Amino acid sequence: MIYFLLIVNAVVSAVTYIVAKWALFKLAPLELALARFTLASICYLPLLARRPLPTRRDLPGLCALGLLVVTVFQLSFLTGLSRSTSGHAVLLFALTPVFVFLLARLRRDERVTANKAVGMGLAFIGVLAVLFSRGMLSLSASDRRVLGGDLLILVSVLCWAVFVVFGKPYAERLGAVSATGWSTIAGTVIFLPVGLPLCDWTHFRELPWPGWAAVAYMAIGASIVSFLINYWAIARVEASRVAVWMNLQPVLTALLSWAIYGERLTPAFLLGGVLVMAGVTVMQRGFAPAPRGEGRPGLADEH
Repeated sequence: MIYFLLIVNAVVSAVTYIVAKWALFKLAPLELALARFTLASICYLPLLARRPLPTRRDLPGLCALGLLVVTVFQLSFLTGLSRSTSGHAVLLFALTPVFVFLLARLRRDERVTANKAVGMGLAFIGVLAVLFSRGMLSLSASDRRVLGGDLLILVSVLCWAVFVVFGKPYAERLGAVSATGWSTIAGTVIFLPVGLPLCDWTHFRELPWPGWAAVAYMAIGASIVSFLINYWAIARVEASRVAVWMNLQPVLTALLSWAIYGERLTPAFLLGGVLVMAGVTVMQRGFAPAPRGEGRPGLADEH
């Protein structure tokens, strides 16, 4: 079950790059972030209606995580994506398992094994092969705008790794719905007073229905479905075990481009896909079965 959900999460996330890039032609990064998380927060409210409010013990941490993911993570990601390319963003997010593993090591949550190291290496080499096959790594060193965008995306990668690792205790203690829901709502409430005055409301009035569909997808698909799967999974297994599945995203993005735009699948792409799958498989073998995964509540059974 957990592997099926992680594959679903990879698909949802892969589509997010395409949708977000299109939406940024219509909205500024701050406006898209504000619309995305405001809608996501509204959708979380019915899910949280019968769940207890966060305790004084958990509230500061949830607010900090929410502020991180709604403001720093989202604005650095969207601003970086508006200056760079989807391909560069996917490549940089392939570093997520590395950051997650290093942060988890600092917290003494995980130990180093040969399988983890080899698996991460294989998956990342596979990502490079996929991106090379699609000509995504042709960045000119003199293009400061693209380079600046890449650096901002790298900041967002680090923010996401922090969100995953430091959110794990809340996901274990509160459940995925409460941990993601309350942190998203808290971050949005903190963000609104700053974000609203900076919006150009004519952008929203002139936004066509495909633009609103993109915002809805990012709010429901990326900010609810993807966040819930991530926190549901990390409550049951090690954080880097969940993060390594993000290396499937470049492969899936390439497949979507093939299906939608007719881009051909080169031998380098096929080799990269095999390496990514091999890396994920090898890394999975580096983890012992997690006792906390047995008998824990499912998404529908959480408190």
